[in-house]
Formats: sequence, C-alpha cells, structure tokens
Amino acid sequence: MSDSKKGAYDGAPSGDTDFRKTWDLDEYAAKAKEREAKEKEESKARYEAKLAGKKYHKPLTGDETYTSARRNVIDLTEKVGKSMLVPAGAGVGKRGRGAGFYCEHCDLTFKDNKQYIEHINSTQHLINTGQTTEVKRATAEEVHERIAYYIRRRDDLEKEKQTSLHDRLQLREEEAEKEAEERRKKRRDETEKKRLQKEEAAKVKTEYGEDVRIEGEHEEDDMMASMGFAGINNGGGAVSHQASPDIPHQPTPSTTIELDLASALRVILANRPTISFSHDYRTSPLHELSTQATPSPQSTKDTMTASSAPAASLLKRQLKEMQAGKDIPGISCGLVDDNNIFEWEVMLMISDDCKYYGGGNFRARLSFPPSYPHMPPSLTFQDPIPFHPNIYENGKLCISILHPPEEDEYGYEAASERWSPVQTPETILLSTISLFHSPNDESPANVEAARMLREEREGKHKDFRRRCRKCVRESLGED
Repeated sequence: MSDSKKGAYDGAPSGDTDFRKTWDLDEYAAKAKEREAKEKEESKARYEAKLAGKKYHKPLTGDETYTSARRNVIDLTEKVGKSMLVPAGAGVGKRGRGAGFYCEHCDLTFKDNKQYIEHINSTQHLINTGQTTEVKRATAEEVHERIAYYIRRRDDLEKEKQTSLHDRLQLREEEAEKEAEERRKKRRDETEKKRLQKEEAAKVKTEYGEDVRIEGEHEEDDMMASMGFAGINNGGGAVSHQASPDIPHQPTPSTTIELDLASALRVILANRPTISFSHDYRTSPLHELSTQATPSPQSTKDTMTASSAPAASLLKRQLKEMQAGKDIPGISCGLVDDNNIFEWEVMLMISDDCKYYGGGNFRARLSFPPSYPHMPPSLTFQDPIPFHPNIYENGKLCISILHPPEEDEYGYEAASERWSPVQTPETILLSTISLFHSPNDESPANVEAARMLREEREGKHKDFRRRCRKCVRESLGED
C-alpha cells in the first residue's frame, strides 16, 4: 500500500512549495529606499527650479557627449520583406516594441518614417543617447586646422586630376595622328578628283578629236603668245624665246632691258613659280641675240614666304591653343614681334617644390625654322641665364628632343629620342620644366654645373644649390 503523504512529483509531499522562486527581501527593500531617495531629491530640485523660474534639467553624469551631426545614413528599408514577432497589444500606443520603426533607447515605436526621423532629432532621444543637446564651440586653432585640412584636400584632388607628362605626350601623339590621317584623306580626295578630271578630259578628246579646247588648258600659252614670248620652260632651266619682230635692231651700244613678269603672271599663274626674264639685246653685224634667266630678289622672297606659310599657320594655331589653355601650369608665352610668328617669348615659372630652382621665373626665346615641324626649333634663355648642366653659358638649351631627326654620330642618343614632328611647343616647354626638376649630368652642356651637381650629390659641398638659388633670386629681381 502506497504512502498517502507522497505527491505525484518524485515522491515529494503535496504540501512542499520549495520549487517556487524565492526573493531576497532585504535587497529589494534597499533598492526601494534608494529609489525613493532619488525621487525625493528630484522633486526637491524641480521645486527649487520652479521657485527660481527656471526649467528643470536632469543632472549630468559626466559621460555625456556634445551633440554632433550624424555621420551614418539611416537605413529605413532594412526590414522591408521581413517578419517580426511582437507582443500582444503592441498595436496600441507608442510605448514598447511593436510593428514599425522601433527606438531602443526610448522604447518607442513609430508607424511611419517621418515620425521616426523627427524623434531621432528630438531632445528626448538625444538625452537618452547620452548627448548634452549642446554643440561644441570650436576654438580658433581648430578653425585654422579645419581650413588647412580642406586646403590639403583640395590640393590632393587637383594633383589627382593633373595629367602626367607621359599622358600628355600620348594625347598629343594621338591628336597628331588624327590630323595626319585627315591630311592623307584630303590628299587622296584631291588625287581622285584630278584623276576623274583627266579621265573626263581624255574622254572628251577621244570623242571630239585633238582640236577641242579644254577649259583652262591653254590659258598660259595664250598669255605668253600675247606678250610676244613662246616656248617658256617653267622647270627653271635655260629659257628660249622669240623676240617680237616689231623691235628694231639698230647699230647702237649694247642695251639691257629687264622685264619682270611676276606681277603680270601672278594673277593667272598663282600656283606656278614666278620667273624674271632678263633679255640682253646686243646689236652686232650678225645681230646676235642672247637671253639669260635670273631670279629677282622679290621672287626669292615670295618663294620663301610660300614655303613657310604652312609652318606659320601651324604656329598661329598652336600659340592660340596654348594661350587659351588653362591646364598648363607654369608656362606663359607670346610673340616677340607681332609680325613674326617664328619668334616666341616664353616665361617658365618653376613650382616651389623644385629642389634647386623652385620659385624661379626664367625668360627664354623659342625660335622656329621655316621648315617647322619637320625640323626642331631652338630655345635660348635670356638673362639671367640659369646655372644648369643642360644649358650652355650662352643660354641655349641642350635637350634630346630639340636635336635634328638624324642618327647621332657619337652614339649618345637614339633616333627615337630626337626631334619628331609630333612634338609641339607645349611638349617642348613641359620637357624643359621637367629638366629643371631632374637635371641630367651625363652629357652636360655646362661642364662646371654638372661637376658641382655630382659633388653635391656625393655630399662634398652645397655650392651647386647656392649658385642655383642665386639665379632664382636674380630672375625675381631680388639681387
């Protein structure tokens, strides 16, 4: 027979209640007294603030921070498409966690994002997150530091945007290749046009015979015949002629008659070379007649002008591009004489970060030959001439890209390092500025400067630096 005093759980008697949770009455009594003391203290502080006509503020604990702008982005879509368990009655009021935007610091739930954003910016939320609701007042040193920070940041961004010399040269080569392709296309079109015209003229002659006159074909011969000359050779050799029978031959001393036909023929023969004819009529018993063709000074000048016209047009365009371009630091250029496009005045302003020549403003002359861009220009520095291993004492710059495009007889330079028609005044001046930053003492133009530079690099003295800084001061007008 079973014991009637045992219960259903492990034989424990039915009256045993030791399994229930027990509470420490003394601990909770102390907590209650502490809470009551805080409430009395807060009530007293509120009463005193009210008597003083001030608003009560909860005393600071010392762990609060100044209110600052948010650095992170509030993600209002992180819970889209997710399920969340909420306690019963969560849909009533804002207190407690519910369906919506929940603030853990304030234990409040909001039904839309607008209310949630307004709550985040409220004083209640700022205090509960440990902020004083006051903005820190910046000192003068902090303001200066912030300004310097933004200046450094702007300079870094500008340095990142600046194109390197290699990229600029590559870009110029691509542009030159495009221009060359356009010129080749234009020449092909002109050649094709002339071929079609010749075919059409040949077709007309085949159909109508050799006696037909093609437009413009015999204009030159007609002009020569009307002026009393025939058989003129435009190739520039000996010139045969037939004098007009109207000219009398009388036994008088030898007479020389100069006939310059350049002005008469220039209208019709605009694209032909101009020739001046000197007819020496000597009367003799045999009535001998001799003729000699000599070039006139005006004809030579016109020929040179015509040959240099493409170079002048190219230089005008390049000068205009450089003067209009704002992305070329440290370079200023113009003409020495407004009537001479082949002589440029250049100012090179070296940046302050250059080791030896920083801050200097050096003037130079850039002289272009009539055969530009097939032959290189020359760059000559004006007084004060920089003390540099690659600049001669007379101011002329020695750099590979300004050497004629031919093989070096001494073998110091490859043909690819010398002048190329793809080079422009801009690339020349950029290479010159680069030479100020990195002088080359291997094949110097100024031997003394190269020797002093090598000795300074070896740590023997600093004479080279002193000479360079003296040139910089002279370029600024300080010495």
